[in-house]
Amino acid sequence: MSFVPLYYQLQEILKEEIESGLWQPGDRLPSEPTLARRFGVSRVVVRQALAILEDDRQISRVRGKGTFVAQPKTDYYAGGLSRHLVNPRGDEISIEVLDNRSIAVERSIYRGLGADESTEIRRITTLLSFRSLPIAITYSFFRRSEIAGLEEAAIVGRNLPNDLTLAKWGVRLGHAQALIETSQCGQFEADRFGIARRSAVFLVLCTEYRKQDRAEVPFEIARVEYRGDVLRLGVEPPAPDAVGSMTISWELRADEVR
Repeated sequence: MSFVPLYYQLQEILKEEIESGLWQPGDRLPSEPTLARRFGVSRVVVRQALAILEDDRQISRVRGKGTFVAQPKTDYYAGGLSRHLVNPRGDEISIEVLDNRSIAVERSIYRGLGADESTEIRRITTLLSFRSLPIAITYSFFRRSEIAGLEEAAIVGRNLPNDLTLAKWGVRLGHAQALIETSQCGQFEADRFGIARRSAVFLVLCTEYRKQDRAEVPFEIARVEYRGDVLRLGVEPPAPDAVGSMTISWELRADEVR
């Protein structure tokens, strides 16, 4: 006897078969009657199990054609601009520079960077796109003295080269600290995303640290707006015996956005 509903047990079995590779992305699953006979359950149970898998974006149903295994979710770490410059990026990712200038900032930015108000702060604004779909706008604040190379490479109106990494300037990132809020996008962000003003966004406020000798020091303060209509953020806590903070990643919510 089990207190776990049959439909939930069935979706767990099908989920394991998909994730183990028994069913590949694009494969057509057996029909509801076939699955019902195979597992000795009713079609209602099968339908409920498939509904859970569809909500989790592991399968997609096409009217008149059947049920298919969805493409695997694509995960990327959420964070500041520097987090995307740790490794080279594939062709599906682009980072367009929208602005690059020295500005006066709030005291909280100076404090977050471990700087005083006499320090020149550079703000680089970028648009992150995945497969040509704009998904995030990042406002990154750095001590200008630390990013001479990046400042030169960040040409407004152009994409950062996909092979450009922080390693070129000897920068190694350490841990990050982040806060996540829900918010609404302004007109500037809405125009770049191609969505309505005041649409829902995830707002991630983060501090990226760089490794320096045996310590880690603040390197970037970032304010990132992620589209709430096509993305979802995941938070993974560290292992109980690990030293570090939570990992935040983003993934596309809809299979049709490819």
